Amino acid sequence: MRRQKIILLHLVLFLILIVTLFLTSEAILNYFASGFHDVSLWINLMVFGSIIIFCMITFSCLIFLKQHKALGILITLGNLFWMWIGLKLLYRYHFSSILSTYYTSDWILIVNTIFSIIGIYIGFKVYSKKISIGKALTINIVLLLIGILIQIL
Repeated sequence: MRRQKIILLHLVLFLILIVTLFLTSEAILNYFASGFHDVSLWINLMVFGSIIIFCMITFSCLIFLKQHKALGILITLGNLFWMWIGLKLLYRYHFSSILSTYYTSDWILIVNTIFSIIGIYIGFKVYSKKISIGKALTINIVLLLIGILIQIL
């Protein structure tokens, strides 16, 4: 496919997904938050849902266009954000007076930080074209899922 067709296809897919989110957002909120009737929940669903859809469509477009440098930067930034969240929570739990109702164990935060460091390394490898995009995304998604699963369980 040509570059213009790929970009146009992803733009149309983005618009279709946003319209679908808009039309089904009330049903989604009724299913997951049936007892709550607040406009801010709908706004948050629309904002964060749109951001997630945008990120997924952008990743897909970059994969189809084989943009190694842009994907490497995005993978690195995503893992830096993941590491920042873990280290911020670790700092907050031990060195601040902020009390939370839910605490994540220290070992889980440290494991997630180690996984994010591995992901940053993978992002640099994708940027320098030393690892394929498919292999890098597979490893990164597996690390992310393992991090989420150990946090849930």
